[in-house]
Amino acid sequence: MIRRRVAVIQTDKHGGHKLGLCSPEVVLPADDEIGRPAPYTPDLTAFQKVLWNWYLDDIEAVMRFAAGDEVVLFDLGDQTHGLKYPEHLMTTRLADQIIIAVANEMPWFEFDNVVKARFAKGTGSHVFGQGSAEIIITEQLRALYPERDFRCLYHGVADLGGVTLDWAHHGPGPGIRDWTRGNQVRYHLRDLVYRQRRHAEHWPARLYVRGHRHSWVRETLYETWQGEEYIYDLFTLPSYCGLGDYGQQMLQSLPFQSYGLVAIELLDGEVGRIKPYMRVQDIRTWERL
Repeated sequence: MIRRRVAVIQTDKHGGHKLGLCSPEVVLPADDEIGRPAPYTPDLTAFQKVLWNWYLDDIEAVMRFAAGDEVVLFDLGDQTHGLKYPEHLMTTRLADQIIIAVANEMPWFEFDNVVKARFAKGTGSHVFGQGSAEIIITEQLRALYPERDFRCLYHGVADLGGVTLDWAHHGPGPGIRDWTRGNQVRYHLRDLVYRQRRHAEHWPARLYVRGHRHSWVRETLYETWQGEEYIYDLFTLPSYCGLGDYGQQMLQSLPFQSYGLVAIELLDGEVGRIKPYMRVQDIRTWERL
């Protein structure tokens, strides 16, 4: 009987950012005017409300695709936004960002077949240095769901029943021109494969996944090695966070932004269907003058 599993990859939710992912049910601690506990649920921006619905839609779509089979979740980092850019924040308290990030992960664990989760440590300025946010989030989720398998790393390679998946937060960019889109990803993938070929004890992974760039790019490489043909894929993932002032600057006022995740079917050591769940939004403001 064929064993079927699904690996799902998501990234860059930037909890605490005013355009980042935030559960509408999250409860944050606070004090009233004389210091007594007065917890509250923050008001979400209109975009955050839409983003949360997209996220839940994507989770439901993945679970339909999984059809009860085992799901392994990979979150590639930047689960919080950090304090370096305070003008973008819903809250400047570290604890609040952690609580938001934990609440963002919880919808996955309403499903019993999500049995394992792996978290990549993100960019230092967003995760309070040295992977601090992801470490705390991992421990919080382990306490909430002791029967599940959690781990937090900078860079991992997972053997998923014979399919190796290389996962980390940082990776190549999508390219700065539409006609060069994917070139950096393809060259990066080729470099990874060739570097590992030079070390005979480490075969290249079948799949490589990266976050950080908030853009969906998939590149596939075919290689003939010692008379055998091999295939490799590298994905850079879109985010679940809108663009603030700094993001607009870094992406040079990019007119379109993608949001979503990808699910990968694994069938007895082979890669089956690869299902991106995402949408692309025109983020410009249109008007008639």
